[in-house]
Amino acid sequence: MLAGRTAGLRPSQRRRLERLCHRRHPEDAAADLLTLQRLGAESHELELPLTLVVDGRGLCRLLWVGPLEQSGRLLEKLPGSERRQGSDWRLLSCCGRAKHLGPGSQEGVVGLDLAPQFWLRFSDQPKAGGLWPSQLLVAQGSGAEPWQAVEAGDLAELCSRDPFAIAPAAEQAAPLAAAGPPTAPGVERVLLLALTPGDRQAAQRLIAELEGLVRSAGSEPVGVVEQRRSAISPQTIWGEGKLAEAALEARRLGATLVVTDRELTPVQARNLERLLDLPVSDRSELILDIFAQRAGSAAGRLQVELAQLRYRLPRLSGRGLSLSRQGGGIGTRGPGETQLEKDRRAIARRIERLQRDARQLGEHRERLRQNRRALKRFALVGYTNAGKSSLLNALTRSSGGAAVLAENKLFATLDPTTRRLDLPDPEDGPATTALLTDTVGFIRELPPQLVEAFRSTLEEALHADGLLLVVDLADPAWPEQLRTVHSILNGLDSTAPRRLVANQIDRCPAGELERARALEPDALFVSATDGLGLQRLRQELRHWPHPSQDTSFPTGEPL
Repeated sequence: MLAGRTAGLRPSQRRRLERLCHRRHPEDAAADLLTLQRLGAESHELELPLTLVVDGRGLCRLLWVGPLEQSGRLLEKLPGSERRQGSDWRLLSCCGRAKHLGPGSQEGVVGLDLAPQFWLRFSDQPKAGGLWPSQLLVAQGSGAEPWQAVEAGDLAELCSRDPFAIAPAAEQAAPLAAAGPPTAPGVERVLLLALTPGDRQAAQRLIAELEGLVRSAGSEPVGVVEQRRSAISPQTIWGEGKLAEAALEARRLGATLVVTDRELTPVQARNLERLLDLPVSDRSELILDIFAQRAGSAAGRLQVELAQLRYRLPRLSGRGLSLSRQGGGIGTRGPGETQLEKDRRAIARRIERLQRDARQLGEHRERLRQNRRALKRFALVGYTNAGKSSLLNALTRSSGGAAVLAENKLFATLDPTTRRLDLPDPEDGPATTALLTDTVGFIRELPPQLVEAFRSTLEEALHADGLLLVVDLADPAWPEQLRTVHSILNGLDSTAPRRLVANQIDRCPAGELERARALEPDALFVSATDGLGLQRLRQELRHWPHPSQDTSFPTGEPL
């Protein structure tokens, strides 16, 4: 089969290349010398590299015209369902007029995905004296270079090598795709690609948060490639050298997906997928995927779908040739409309419908809030996994089926939950009843599509009589997380009084208590798991001013 850059070939050139595809190579030798010499002559005339993919029986399965740039396009041309293992493939490449016989970074990655027994690379012309420069390479399991040259010399000598004698060297080197710890079937292996600041501790916290998001999505992070850059490339963000390193690391660890630590534009996503030759997902898409998994109610699913469609609408282009096919007929805007345009109109109609449903949901929740005007209303807000759900269960003494799900997992709670809270009188007077709402957790750089879609849910916090800002003192990054929460609330124009509730006092270092007092002198210290400080918190909530009273609580300016 002939594939690659074949569009500009003349009929005579195409016939000659097809004849090379039909030539058989010996099973007990690396390659047929005459076939490779003719391949070199064709490469010299076309001024393009040419690559033969030969199976263990010596049959040529593919002749690729041009450089090896993307594994997917090459692998889909090969026959058989076991092609990705490639236990008996041989790669025979004429490098054209390249000065060096070694594969480039992108070529090396494509070769690793094919996983051949060996890779024979040679020049398109012999040197003076008749010697034809060539190299025999095998994949190696470690080191900066993915391919190791086991022998170099004249092409005639290397063609006569026994392929079964080369195989033990390849097995000792161990193909990179087989590396890495085992993963449960069906679990995505993820390589993290991060652009980190100069502060090492801050960089580690950002990477740890991204790892937590990946695990919350049900995938397994297997490695990290990070770069510190002062100038960001608008096309790829990361430098091409670092991306080549990331592509190699992904093959070494057997990663099937790359996740970046920042949101990508559609152009950046396509460029990264081309250079890494792997599917790429950004941080915003990862968070949206977690929300889609956590959505249990109809309202939650509605809002998540709305956020996902808003995210995907500008990213439809470049998703395959099928989106650019033209069609006509009833319901289209003309015979020249493409599938991409029809998909965009379908998504726009769906977004419009979901927006109407979201407005109705907001009106319904507004009516519920009107019915609760007589009671004090408090909302637990804070960074994700700060312990808000555990605190709600501890304050309302909820257990069993009435308890809110509380797990050590990012975004374990998605739908807002409201519970009655009894606030006893310390002087044995009648108890006061209030309402306490557990809201969705915040996170750094929360996707704007998600904030807009969940505005009706966040209004439960915006219209509360008081906000309890829960932080986890056992997390060293809690001051930065608190600033993030303040920033998001300020961006939502929240004017409700705020009070810091420092959780996990039983697990935090002693110095964190003084640090919290210095930042927030009125902070309340509790432990939701051990029940410490809950009585004091209930007393503070009992004496919290009603909206009709004048309040002097701070509105939570950023620290």
